[in-house]
Amino acid sequence: MAVTQPDAAALLGALLASQDDLLLVVQRGEITHASAAAARLLGGAAAPGGDVAPLFHESSREKLSAALAHEAAAAWELQVCREDGGQEAVTFLVVPAADGSRILLGRGSVRDEARRREAAAIALTNELADLTRELAAKGAELEAARASLEALGRQREDFMSIVSHDLKSSLHAIRLQATLIEHAQSAPTPAQRATIAGRLLRNVDRMTALISDILDAALAEAGELRIAARRLPLEEVVAEVVDTVAPTAAEAGVQIRRAAAGAAVVCGDARRLYQVLVNLVENAIRHAPRGTDVLVELAGRDGRVRCAVDDAGPGVAPEERAAVFARFRRQGGRAGRAGLGLHIAQRIVALHGGAIWVEAGARGGARFVFELPAFEGAAGAGADGDGDAAAGAGAAAGGDSGAR
Repeated sequence: MAVTQPDAAALLGALLASQDDLLLVVQRGEITHASAAAARLLGGAAAPGGDVAPLFHESSREKLSAALAHEAAAAWELQVCREDGGQEAVTFLVVPAADGSRILLGRGSVRDEARRREAAAIALTNELADLTRELAAKGAELEAARASLEALGRQREDFMSIVSHDLKSSLHAIRLQATLIEHAQSAPTPAQRATIAGRLLRNVDRMTALISDILDAALAEAGELRIAARRLPLEEVVAEVVDTVAPTAAEAGVQIRRAAAGAAVVCGDARRLYQVLVNLVENAIRHAPRGTDVLVELAGRDGRVRCAVDDAGPGVAPEERAAVFARFRRQGGRAGRAGLGLHIAQRIVALHGGAIWVEAGARGGARFVFELPAFEGAAGAGADGDGDAAAGAGAAAGGDSGAR
């Protein structure tokens, strides 16, 4: 069936309006018509009135000239220059027209463009999926941080409640003893005076120790906790601690035993290490059943000095052992006053380059252990260093006897 002139014009109009067919009409090297698809792929250079040659890469210019000069319809593969700066191989059906113009009908480029768009859409979808996962992970982190802050807030509230209770208890006991003295009908006997004085001193020591714990915890969190290290025979600190806690142990019906093996000389701060050890021993006394003993072991071996405090109490479950050193943590009372004692002990041991942990004791109770580097040249050290260490340990016992 012959195609009439109106039919040909309608066909050309449909091709030019097509979003899928790449159509160019060229008259003596000048573009007279370009389809919407051509304009989308090739950009403004494909507008009517422009030169057709710049639409094609230099490597295809010679072939383009041959295609435009060819007198019969034929397929030609040419490299076009896309608007985005890239290149693309497009197969054109070049058809000579009666007026001498050439109709270039591209094949395959629209599908390639669709594939590129599909690939871009897939890439964008993947990026969105990655962003969604990242946002979900960040949301989970924020939720965990919020829960952690809430838990810390509850711990602080518990801490303030405990501190307030302990301070009030001590102040009430001091007030009670002062009231007894004020309303006494006669002068107290030496025994009564010693009892009252002992109660007053114990409650003052409790408040002093609690305040010291709070200050040390604040220094530790600010990174301002310091040590003054020197050559120190650790057995002298052990002796000072045992002597200090003896009345507390006797009142609790608990015996303190000591065992030592090997040289136990460290480079340490006597006052701070006394603070660690007295906390561990008092902690063990609180948990040791009446009629049992608390064993303090000291040993030096392979360049390390290890001190262990073992009790026959209920012990600490394996899953709870790391938590007993947390700030404000009161694991069944294990953490000491206000939940700061073991936390501060851990920080002090770390400042000495050592480690502290809790494990199961030989009698089923808890065994708290801390280990420090031995003093270099400890075996050959003289008596002068020992004297300094003894003075340091004595200062610890006198100046901070209740600290934990």
